[in-house]
Amino acid sequence: MIHKTKAIILGSVKYGETSFIVHAYTEKFGRQSYMIKGGRSKKSRTKSNLFQSLFLLDMNVSHRDGKNLQMIQEAQFSESTPHLNFETHKNHLVLFLAEVLSKVLKEEEGDALLFSFLSDHISYLIQVDKIPKAYHLSFLLNLTRFLGFYPHDNWSEMNQIFDLDNAVFVGLESRHAHCLNNHISDLLHLLLQTQLNDINDVDLYTEDLKILLRAILNFYALHSHGFSKLKSLSVFEDLNDF
Repeated sequence: MIHKTKAIILGSVKYGETSFIVHAYTEKFGRQSYMIKGGRSKKSRTKSNLFQSLFLLDMNVSHRDGKNLQMIQEAQFSESTPHLNFETHKNHLVLFLAEVLSKVLKEEEGDALLFSFLSDHISYLIQVDKIPKAYHLSFLLNLTRFLGFYPHDNWSEMNQIFDLDNAVFVGLESRHAHCLNNHISDLLHLLLQTQLNDINDVDLYTEDLKILLRAILNFYALHSHGFSKLKSLSVFEDLNDF
């Protein structure tokens, strides 16, 4: 049966001499993999450049529950996408976020709220000329709302230390090895209080950005099963000139 669905491309891999497999998060079916037979041949009607990381697409797909590889009948850029491509200076961020999403998006069923969150943040990234320094941190933190381990923002004068294990702010007397220091905990609290439209107002030092990113990724590793080392992280940090 053919279904229409919106999709966010997570990545693709070559298969055989002329085909490739696309990994996508779809609005209707969640995480899916699609075989594009002959997609790399010159005669193919489906252009391979459509299936780049974090591209938003409208697709007609053949879907059967329980099948490992589905089929794409037709794909085109989403009507909701303001521009077709990310500018070159955004590519390292796009690849980093796509790898994170590939590791944490596992459910094979639709989640309209999650898809809307991802679509809105990707559209923002496409439209903005200069990426806010803390955009990626805000994205990662807010994504945890849908993954089941969003931090409880109970920061107070009595609870100023963020506990990565329990996702809450605690007092000094409860501090342990998986707690952030006061300064980084304060910045995390600030990020939790900041909406996407205001993220440009958050101006952090480069070193704080690096420490916060590592802290949030450690948070993911503690709470998301199978979250392993990111291949794109070192390149992202080296080229991150936000």
